[in-house]
Amino acid sequence: MNLSDCYLEEDLFPKIFTDYEERSYGILFYNEDNKDSFDSNHVVIYRDKTEDLPGVLSDIVRFYSSKGIRPIIYQSMLDDNWFGNIKDDLTAAGFRSWVEDQEYMLPAGKNLITPNPEVEVRKVTKWQDELEQVFREAEEPWEIKVARKTMEYPKAWMFSAYLEGEPVGLLYGHISERACRVDYLLVSKKYRMTGVGRALFYQYMEWCKENGINNIYIWPDGDTPKRIYEEGGFRVMETRKAGRAVFEANGNKTRC
Repeated sequence: MNLSDCYLEEDLFPKIFTDYEERSYGILFYNEDNKDSFDSNHVVIYRDKTEDLPGVLSDIVRFYSSKGIRPIIYQSMLDDNWFGNIKDDLTAAGFRSWVEDQEYMLPAGKNLITPNPEVEVRKVTKWQDELEQVFREAEEPWEIKVARKTMEYPKAWMFSAYLEGEPVGLLYGHISERACRVDYLLVSKKYRMTGVGRALFYQYMEWCKENGINNIYIWPDGDTPKRIYEEGGFRVMETRKAGRAVFEANGNKTRC
């Protein structure tokens, strides 16, 4: 699989579940009904399309401020470590910026997961309101609207996990012309470390095998998911320097 396809998918996947406007320098994603979701509210900018950086930053601030949304900028994943080079420009425009490692995992071995037989995993074909419970118990309610909207996408997929009939975990993502992306693995806090995540990922890998889906990639969000993916046969193929910037000219703070 071409890793450039993975980087491009990282830039574009919010188109599935949020509103957006395109500019000459990038894509402005926004959702005025879900302002707490970072995935739904950020702009992706491209180095080779940004000729007037101060002007671009001013336009971004105006756009999001007019909607009552904190301006957040993501560097395109095609532009490795660009924000490390323009940190002073971002600071001068009122942005706090940083660069973080973002790993890309591809299948490279056997699925060695032994699923917990007490965990029932179901393939979800249509959104069910009972699944909101998982997000609330994981203290990530802003992801409910993202997941609901994602499930309207024709090539979205989702698996739900149950213990004693109660929903306790979710794994969902989508298939594009470029790749099959794992968007999110989520387990209710009180059921973590019980094999729920492993059971979900095992079933997902079996589904991919049955359907001949091979162009899979994952961005592991944390050490625990990464261990699950490694047990499932995935390995880190490349680490990119992902640039992020949050507007704080007024002294406001934000989660990140």
